[in-house]
Amino acid sequence: MIINAAAHTAVDAAETQEAEAHAINAIAPGVLAEEAKKIGAAVVHYSTDYVFDGSKTTPYEEPDSPGPINVYGKTKLAGEQAVRASGVPHLILRTAWVYAPRGRDFLLTILRLATEKEELRVLRDQFGAPTCSRDIALTTVKILAQLISHNSSAANALSPVTRASRPHYSVLSNSRLKQTFGLGLLDWRTQLRHIFEIECAASYPSLTPDLSDAQ
Repeated sequence: MIINAAAHTAVDAAETQEAEAHAINAIAPGVLAEEAKKIGAAVVHYSTDYVFDGSKTTPYEEPDSPGPINVYGKTKLAGEQAVRASGVPHLILRTAWVYAPRGRDFLLTILRLATEKEELRVLRDQFGAPTCSRDIALTTVKILAQLISHNSSAANALSPVTRASRPHYSVLSNSRLKQTFGLGLLDWRTQLRHIFEIECAASYPSLTPDLSDAQ
């Protein structure tokens, strides 16, 4: 099993670094898939909500037609297509608004700015569902555990500085995840609360929010 979590995720930078983004997001997954096929391995590949154009107002389902509106989304879609075209047994998981208690992401940026500024100014015309990297990893493990426990063959189980434009609406539905594996991600507020309880609270004790009534 090859799990590919590598990606060029600097969305704005990708607009002027198209060749680099294409190499990492499109070509590399195809190479991994071809090599996996040679040794009889399967591939888990992470993609993104940015393969869609954001014109819907209801959560995106897997069969919805992709239509990326920026370089990042186009290269990630090309990566999906390369994995599928290889014929290797595979599982593609599209994720959205990923954050973690370390690294560079929206959550940590807001926490940092909250300690530096009296007022925060953020966009309010984009809609998505924040997803914790920890929950993505745990869900992936549960999926793979199910496949192993059912002794399914991978072939049957794993089917198929110019600013970048952002999708207006990029909420992803988890319906196929639930239908196929009986799994569902926790509500985004619960995920966020867990991250604060486990790790962020230690670094930002004065900013730990009460999310019990969050809307």
